[in-house]
Amino acid sequence: MSTRWPSPYDRLRAAERAAGGAADAVVVAGAGSSRPGGNDGTLTAVRQPGLLLPVPVTAAYCSASTPAPAEAVALLHARGLRRVAVATHLLAPGRFTRALATVPGAWAVAAPIADHARVARLVAAWYAGAEAAAEIPMRVACQRETLPL
Repeated sequence: MSTRWPSPYDRLRAAERAAGGAADAVVVAGAGSSRPGGNDGTLTAVRQPGLLLPVPVTAAYCSASTPAPAEAVALLHARGLRRVAVATHLLAPGRFTRALATVPGAWAVAAPIADHARVARLVAAWYAGAEAAAEIPMRVACQRETLPL
């Protein structure tokens, strides 16, 4: 029995298995931001699975930016891709994850990463006042702890 916690990439694969097979395209759905650089995290997350997956991978945003997840899925369907999975680039369940669960035409929707072991370690270290975490802003610590999709 493995003690390895699922990564966001594992969650995408689990969602695909539950749907009945591998996707032929992936939409990475982030929260979205209207401020400059606010969507950089989602764009980085698009590049990571893009290196791992032999299918098209594109970004979408739940608010404040475009395309919306439903638009991104529809655009991929228009290109002839039928099994479009949504990889959730969100930390925890909430309004956005509930909305993603109902995106028309999504083949599969992955769960958020809130209980990922690496995220838990970062948060625990931050709140415990660990010396390394105290010296590194949380945003930088999260960027150093790569969470591949």
